[in-house]
Amino acid sequence: MLLEPLGECAFIMRDLPGPAPLVARVITQLCIPGVQEVVPAYETVGIYVDPFLFDIRLFEEQQLEMHSAAFVAKEHLIPVRYDGEDFYAAAESLKISHRDLALAHAGVPYDCKAIGFCPGFPYLGYLPETLSGLDRLPSPRSRVPAGSVAITGRQTGIYTMERPGGWWLIGRTPLVLVDVDDGYFPIRPGDTVQFQSIDDQAFERLRGDRL
Repeated sequence: MLLEPLGECAFIMRDLPGPAPLVARVITQLCIPGVQEVVPAYETVGIYVDPFLFDIRLFEEQQLEMHSAAFVAKEHLIPVRYDGEDFYAAAESLKISHRDLALAHAGVPYDCKAIGFCPGFPYLGYLPETLSGLDRLPSPRSRVPAGSVAITGRQTGIYTMERPGGWWLIGRTPLVLVDVDDGYFPIRPGDTVQFQSIDDQAFERLRGDRL
């Protein structure tokens, strides 16, 4: 492992001994003095600390045993109505039919690589080759509705709250994926997400339900 300082109150861990979500879970369970928050990303882990309590030497002496039992990933099935503002434009840019775009996007499971950008926003990967390669939009939208499902590069994601955004919007889920006031954040790094195409009737029937 390699621990690099990020100012006085944070470190980034590289050369991990296991998958980032598992490493983060193990560090959290160790309850190391001074460690305030542990955040996994794609191939690194961020560690936020109280500099007056955290002893880097003590941390580096820890034996991080990567036991699969320490990490229980969840599988989430998320319904999507494929009618986003960029749905047809994305299909045209990818040189596939809009039907094939929806089938391909819903046809594979995705790993949640990280959470960020806004509360609960899952960075999911990786897209099938046929859907990969779209750059971010030249000009981001000032408003993207909550529930919007989007793609860019090799990633897909879900806008859990209304925010500006520059990804290609291909659909929308009727489910509530985040409730900040209630501390509801069901998708975590390491979890698996599978999308399911639904019609207008199913969308209205599920509107407002929690994941």
